[in-house]
Amino acid sequence: MHRLWRLRPEEGLLVFGFIASAIVTVYANLQLAASGISSRRIEGGLARLGAVVLLAVVVVWIHRWLHRAPSASRSRRIAEFFRMALPFIMCIAVYTNLHDTVRFVNPNDIHQHLAAAEEWLFGGQPVVWAEQYITRERTEFFNLFYANFYVVAPSVVILLWLKQRYTEARQVLLGTIICFYTGYVLYVVFPAAPPRLYFESLGLFSVTLRGGAITNFQTALIEMMPNHAARAAFPSLHAGVSCLSLAYSWRYLRGYFPLLLAFVIPLLVSTVYLRHHWVVDLLAGAALVPWVLWVTPRFERWWLARSRVASAA
Repeated sequence: MHRLWRLRPEEGLLVFGFIASAIVTVYANLQLAASGISSRRIEGGLARLGAVVLLAVVVVWIHRWLHRAPSASRSRRIAEFFRMALPFIMCIAVYTNLHDTVRFVNPNDIHQHLAAAEEWLFGGQPVVWAEQYITRERTEFFNLFYANFYVVAPSVVILLWLKQRYTEARQVLLGTIICFYTGYVLYVVFPAAPPRLYFESLGLFSVTLRGGAITNFQTALIEMMPNHAARAAFPSLHAGVSCLSLAYSWRYLRGYFPLLLAFVIPLLVSTVYLRHHWVVDLLAGAALVPWVLWVTPRFERWWLARSRVASAA
């Protein structure tokens, strides 16, 4: 346990997230095996977890090997960067597994309540209303911005790191990871399928989303990762993490804020246009931002205090 407290706060969250994801993934595989069902996507979760373990070992080995280099050396900075990036990569691995396995933990879906909330708020379903604006070109455009999420999410961290503002970079990274893991907990508490799956099952869509190379690539990625019974819509982490990136950009990189905003706005619109999220998902995701900004420094101070106690013992 003493070794755990020697880790950085974001690395400690990596350990807890990995353990929880591993337990759920193994449980899901055992449940399927007992039912005589084979699912490559869920069975692939074990391979993803194994890849994360291997990556963690390699990165730690590289970091220790290069740590002997002078602190100002380029190799040392590269090792530090990869060590910093590992918890973020772990977030993505946890997400891909959670996408498929939430229903094994909590089968009480809420997507019908989300649909009712959309009906009450808007007098209809925004994802169905958006069908009138669907064209091949718009679908390509929005798929491009939807795919940019994994650039938007770490962008503030990377820019701060390149500016050698390492303390601020790690603070933003910790906040981003806390936002991800908060969303993951809420996925389990409030399991909801995206409207593209729920409304498709009800036969409510009359227009098919078709595009070109970008759309086909995105579709292939979606088919490769999530199961068709995916439960990872509420809250929208596309909204939560993107809005958090805007908040951190405003705080630390004011000049980057307008450019980031120009990417985030179409990204958020794309989640509804492409039927990946309900509008209430976006609102719930954005509501995570004040929570993350409040809890992150407090969690960091608590973790560092426990680390000092463990070191003194």
